[in-house]
Amino acid sequence: METSEKYNRLEKLEAIRGFSALYVMLFHVLPQKINLFGINVGFLFRFGSEAVILFFVLSGFVIKYSWEKSEDKSFLNYFGRRFLRIYIPLFFIFLIGYFLKCYATGNLADPEWSTLWGNIFMLQDVISLKPNVIVPTYMGNGLLWSLSYEWWFYMFFFVFTKYIHPKNISIWISSSILIATVSYVVYPFILNRIVMYFGIWWIGVEFASIYIKSDSFSFKAVSSYVGVLATVIALLVLNLYLNFSYTKIYSYPLVAYPIVELRHFVFAFLLLLTSLIWNTCNWFGFNTFFWVFKYFAPFSYVIYISHHYLVVEATYLKFINDKIVEYSLYIILMFLFSYFIEVVIYTKIKNQLMGYFSIQSIKKAAL
Repeated sequence: METSEKYNRLEKLEAIRGFSALYVMLFHVLPQKINLFGINVGFLFRFGSEAVILFFVLSGFVIKYSWEKSEDKSFLNYFGRRFLRIYIPLFFIFLIGYFLKCYATGNLADPEWSTLWGNIFMLQDVISLKPNVIVPTYMGNGLLWSLSYEWWFYMFFFVFTKYIHPKNISIWISSSILIATVSYVVYPFILNRIVMYFGIWWIGVEFASIYIKSDSFSFKAVSSYVGVLATVIALLVLNLYLNFSYTKIYSYPLVAYPIVELRHFVFAFLLLLTSLIWNTCNWFGFNTFFWVFKYFAPFSYVIYISHHYLVVEATYLKFINDKIVEYSLYIILMFLFSYFIEVVIYTKIKNQLMGYFSIQSIKKAAL
């Protein structure tokens, strides 16, 4: 495969990442009903949950690709890069959440230490939609639920990739995912939920492995893993049947246990098949609809974690008597903030601290 062709394929991932971040924002901002020529087009923006699943698959691809290209595969280097990537922008979001609460109460607010520490140690989830959640997302920012999954996916990947022989890794991954799913049907909690969702993240790893080897993207190449995903879906159908009573407990059953897990895995399954089919069609029409979104990719992470405060819950421009103008300004200011934090601030801090991690890795290797 030519270098330029490979680069174009990686740029497609950037475009999808930028698109996904903007889509999640629009999911939370736009009303459910948007009439256009008598047709409700609002339903097109009702799949924010699926956009997060798309993020997971993209992340699996990027981490696998970066790992194979990295010369330093030490835990210190890997942990340092992942830690800085997640936590530097997140620190600013925690601050925004707290200061907004102080502003709302008119004095120093309770920082909710137990919830904050739970989020720092990546134990958070949407407590109103899933059973046996340890801590809720900090200061009501529901978007933070996915970060706990993402963080532990990083850690699982390192353990499996570093300590399991490549010939056995598929068996280990498949077994872990299926065991977690079976236990989830019996008793759902954070560990088996995250290990089960690792199966979605691993789709990206499978694609990256094919890409790195320059093999053909075909159903045959991923057929064994398709079987694993199909089995998980079957188990989640059983889970829905056994725990259907929960649909009467949660206010929004379509995005809550036990429907949401099934919904996520069905979408991931369809995403895998769609990717294979679209690839055989040479990604016909992709550039027309998605290419422009690559320009949002460099600051898509902060768009994702900041828009709850800076757009959805923003009220400082409510004196404007035009909602379209008001929210357009919120979005523009959110873009500027996201760019500044992720492209300027994060990049500077990362470059300085990664130099330190590299030095420590060299010292450790010399001992």
